[in-house]
Amino acid sequence: MLKKALIGVGVIGTLAAGTYANMNRTPKAVKVQVEVLAHRDLAALVTGSGKIRPFKEVDISSNVMGRIVELTVEEGQEVQIGDFLLRIDPVRYRSAVDQVQASIAAAESNVELSRQNFEYAQTTLDRRQGLYEQDLLSEEAYLDALQAVRREERAVQMRSQDLERLRAQLTQSQYDLSLVTFTSPIDGVITKLNVEEGETAVTGTMNNPGTVLLTIADLSVVEAEIEIDETDIVNVTVGQPAEVRIDAFPDVVFSAQVSEVGKSPIGSLQAGANQAINFKVVVRLLDTVLGARPGLSCTADITTATRESALAVPIQSLILREVELDEQGNIVQRDPIEQLMAEIEQPGATDDSELEEAEGAFVVRDGRVVFVPIQIGIAGDRHFEVLEGLQDGDEVVVGPFNVIRTLQTGERVEAEKAPRRRKATGETKET
Repeated sequence: MLKKALIGVGVIGTLAAGTYANMNRTPKAVKVQVEVLAHRDLAALVTGSGKIRPFKEVDISSNVMGRIVELTVEEGQEVQIGDFLLRIDPVRYRSAVDQVQASIAAAESNVELSRQNFEYAQTTLDRRQGLYEQDLLSEEAYLDALQAVRREERAVQMRSQDLERLRAQLTQSQYDLSLVTFTSPIDGVITKLNVEEGETAVTGTMNNPGTVLLTIADLSVVEAEIEIDETDIVNVTVGQPAEVRIDAFPDVVFSAQVSEVGKSPIGSLQAGANQAINFKVVVRLLDTVLGARPGLSCTADITTATRESALAVPIQSLILREVELDEQGNIVQRDPIEQLMAEIEQPGATDDSELEEAEGAFVVRDGRVVFVPIQIGIAGDRHFEVLEGLQDGDEVVVGPFNVIRTLQTGERVEAEKAPRRRKATGETKET
C-alpha cells in the first residue's frame, strides 16, 4: 500500500506539473456551429413511391365469341353509364333464339294434343265404367280404358316438362344474344381500347384469359398505390393524412388519406434474403386531379405521428458514443487524476467492459462541450423530439460533422450560430 501511495503521489505531481504548464499554453479552441434548442411542431413522415390508379376501373371482356361488327368509341373518350360501346355479330345467337322459339311452338302443340288425348281417354273410361258396373262390358275392356287414361296423363306431364326445358333454353339463348351488345357500366373515360372493328372477340377458359376489349376508369377519384418498407409499415394505419406529389404536376401537392394497408408483402418471401420486403399501401386523393392518368409516377408522404410544441434537437447533432453511466442512467464525468488513481487502486475497474453506447449530443457549457445522452421520441424531417436529457435553450453542436466525430467532453470550443435552413417538410417553425 505504501508503494502504491508513493506511486500515486508521483503521478499526481507529474499531472500537476503538466497542468501548470498547460495553464501557460492554453490549447486553441475548436470552432463549432451550434443551434439553440427550441420547441417545434413535429410530424413523423413515412415516404413511399408508386403509381396513380383510378378508384374505380372496369375491364370489359366478352362472354361470347364472335366478330366485332360495330365499334363506336375511341380511347380517351368520356362515356356515361348505359352508353353504347360495341356489338359482336349477333346472327349466330339470334338464330339460336329463333330455333328455340320454333321448338317451343312445336312443344306447345304437342302438349295441347296430349291434353286432348287425355280428355278423350277420360271420357272413354267414364263410359266404359258405367257399362262395366251394369255387367255389360268385360273387365278386360274396362282395364284397357283405365290404362289408356294413365298413359295419356303421363304423356301430358312429359310434354309439359319438355316445354319448360325449352322455355329455360330460350331464356339462356336470349341472354347470350344480349351479350353481343356492350354498354358502359359506369361513368368514366376509356383508358384502353384493345380491339378494332372486324377483330374477333375470344372468350376466356380456365387457363387462358379472354379478350379484354376495353377498360373504363372513373378518374373523378384517384388513388396512389405505393410501396412502404417493412421497417415503416408498422406505423402506417388506415385514416392517416398524407400528401401526394405527382411527377406530371411538380408544382402541386395533393391532400390524401390512407385507405388501405397491405397485410402481406409484395412478391414472394422466398425470393432471397437480401431482397427488400415492401408492403402495398393505397392512399386516396381527396381532390379531383384534372388531367390524371393511370400509371403516373408519384410519391406520398404519410404523417404517422405529430407533436405540437415539442422540444426538438437537430438530427445532425446526434451521435453515438461509449460512455460510463450510473445506476440512474446518467453519464459519469470523471476527473482525469481521480480516474488514474482509481485505476492504480483497482486495475481494470474502468475498462471498456463498463462502457455503454449511448445516443446523445454535445452541449456547449461555459465555453466547453459536454456529451449528454438523450432519449428521443418521434423523428421529423430534420429534428427529433427530445424526451429526456436536454432543456429548452441548450446550445447543441450541429457541425461541422468531421469536428463532431472527434469532439471529447471538456474540450474548449469557439461557438457560432449555425446558418438558418429552409423549413423542412413535416415540420413547422419554432414556437
